[in-house]
Amino acid sequence: MTHKITRRQVIKLASGAILLPIACSHFPNPQLINLMFSHGVASGDPDQTSIVIWTRVSNSKIPVKVNWFISTDSAFKHMDSEGQYTTDDQRDYTVKVVVKDLKPGEMYFYKFEVEGVSSIVGQTRTLPVGHVKELTFAVATCSNFPFGYFNTYDAIANDPSIDLVIHLGDYIYEYGVDGYGGETGKRLGRSHEPSHEILNLDDYRQRHAQYKTDQGSLAMHARHPLIVIWDDHETANNPWMGGANNHQENEGSWEARRAASLQAYYEWMPIRDPANDDTGKKYWRHYKFGDLASLITLEGRHTGRSQQISYNEHLSSIDTTDKAQEFLHSVVGAQNRNMLSQEMEEFLKSELEESVQSNRRWRIIGNQTVIAKSSSPKLNTQFFDVLRKDLGTKGINMLDELTHLGKFDLPADLDTWDGYPVARQQFYQVAKNAGVHDLLVLSGDSHSYWANQLFDENKRSMGLELGATGITSPRSIMQLGEEAMKRYDELNVEHNQEIVWADGRHRGFIRLHIDHHGGHADFIAISNVDSRLYETKIIHSVSIINNGSMLNFD
Repeated sequence: MTHKITRRQVIKLASGAILLPIACSHFPNPQLINLMFSHGVASGDPDQTSIVIWTRVSNSKIPVKVNWFISTDSAFKHMDSEGQYTTDDQRDYTVKVVVKDLKPGEMYFYKFEVEGVSSIVGQTRTLPVGHVKELTFAVATCSNFPFGYFNTYDAIANDPSIDLVIHLGDYIYEYGVDGYGGETGKRLGRSHEPSHEILNLDDYRQRHAQYKTDQGSLAMHARHPLIVIWDDHETANNPWMGGANNHQENEGSWEARRAASLQAYYEWMPIRDPANDDTGKKYWRHYKFGDLASLITLEGRHTGRSQQISYNEHLSSIDTTDKAQEFLHSVVGAQNRNMLSQEMEEFLKSELEESVQSNRRWRIIGNQTVIAKSSSPKLNTQFFDVLRKDLGTKGINMLDELTHLGKFDLPADLDTWDGYPVARQQFYQVAKNAGVHDLLVLSGDSHSYWANQLFDENKRSMGLELGATGITSPRSIMQLGEEAMKRYDELNVEHNQEIVWADGRHRGFIRLHIDHHGGHADFIAISNVDSRLYETKIIHSVSIINNGSMLNFD
């Protein structure tokens, strides 16, 4: 089914949501996004009685007092809470309020005001308690500004069935105009600001500000509350505890760069500031949805991760099956290679135990990178032999590497959990120690859709995984062509037991609906990110059976 969002349909939907000024494909009156609040409003990090509301006072150079209001009615006739917040250049004129003493499971409207000028109205909700019949999440990840318009965000804003947005990271990207996505950005007039790779606090602040000017972003944030985790590009590509793939010695201190990126992240995102953690790195949560679901988010970048293994240092010497197996066993499978910190694992175990004791039906994990076991398929087919003749040097090099990986059954990406197999088994052991074998893992980062089944080292089921594709970021193999990507996905499914379905050709989001009987996930593709005109299409759906102790695809 293809749904084209027309002007008339958008206005009808937005009117029903009482959010005409914000929840539409084209803002009907640009003056509503006034210069005082040009970065819009946002909400997130909810619990049962409180939620974060956010905005920024744009173009201010002096400290400013901001009034905020929250109400259960959109006209603000009956104010539930209000207050005043003073912001200045020490927090980049952002405003972040944790509104407390709210009612569980309630929809709220909120707005901000400076000197009689009001922001647009945002809509949000607290987490429910007691019996919760059903929930619908939008699952999103990987929004790279130069690669296109955030039409996926706009589609999420216009979907009235969605209760909450789960963003799995890569909310911004750190590259300069000569980096990843740069050529597309020049073509679309969406080049990164600042133009250089971002390194210091001012750089990260400016980049966050740019991303929050996209119209789809403005609409989504105003329409739905956000649960968000960071991945790598909020700081730099492929970070670990002691550095990052995209951080060089001539770029200064890694610790200073990471601290700057996290400070800007906390300033610009609708999340609670860190408690008892002056570094801000210990960012994990447990969101509880009554008797229906637990959503536990992981931190797998800055508090426990060992350095990634690079194929550049090993692949040329792997020329036999025995050498490949030795590499996987001794190098990739080294016992000291961690993904999560001990403190993160202790939190995960205690919260999973609490979820089981509370008899919640679902245990959902918000996770950065794909966790399913995936080794590269063999590409010795006539199709890829013919394809090679029409490729340039870059494409041939990519195809050569994929062919080499497939020949020796090696993982395609060592930044994922495949690069940390001992840590993956430890993650499963933590879940088993808590009495859990029914995990629903939501994963981002790969720029591809996934429906995976998960097994521990003894082939016992640990649950399922749903992987979200990019908002705009394309899968790297797409440079070989759409048909090549399709063939690769098919071979990947045939070759790997845990991969049930995969698609790296589209961009979009997952709409996940759960109730006490089971779940249903729609993989929704956005037809176009080169302009703001687009269509949405469900390209695949899966149903999930939840029997109370195990998950299976129907």
